[in-house]
Amino acid sequence: MHHAQTFPPRRRYKLNSLARQEALLPFVRLCPGRTYAHYWHMPAPSKDYPADSAYGRECAAHLLQWLKDNREYVGKGLLSRVARDIDFDDRDGRGQWMGFFNYLEIMMLLGADRVRVYRHVDSQHQLYLALGQRISLEAHFRRIRLRNR
Repeated sequence: MHHAQTFPPRRRYKLNSLARQEALLPFVRLCPGRTYAHYWHMPAPSKDYPADSAYGRECAAHLLQWLKDNREYVGKGLLSRVARDIDFDDRDGRGQWMGFFNYLEIMMLLGADRVRVYRHVDSQHQLYLALGQRISLEAHFRRIRLRNR
């Protein structure tokens, strides 16, 4: 397979520090003057839409491997940070982000085919409701304990 851009080296992402793990993703960069990482720092588009799309797919594969290696952080907003930093008005970079999201859609379908989607989301609703109730109860008992001191 020939592409105008070289792909970032493939790797595993399990490290002790979450911040260090995310910074290893090929599209995440720590930038001076910014207190948090930039989650869509891509090479300049090549003007070759298929090559740019392939690069975006490759970056999505890195994200998926990162999620597999760091399961405890899944559902904590990494994809939303990526989406926040993409300039969707940048027509030249369209191939990269289209390839990225299209590949994620394909992989989501593969995962969704393995579960009963509505049953699963109902269980997530129940889980978050229970977590909210736990937090509320713990706060209530902390207030009582502080009053009794």
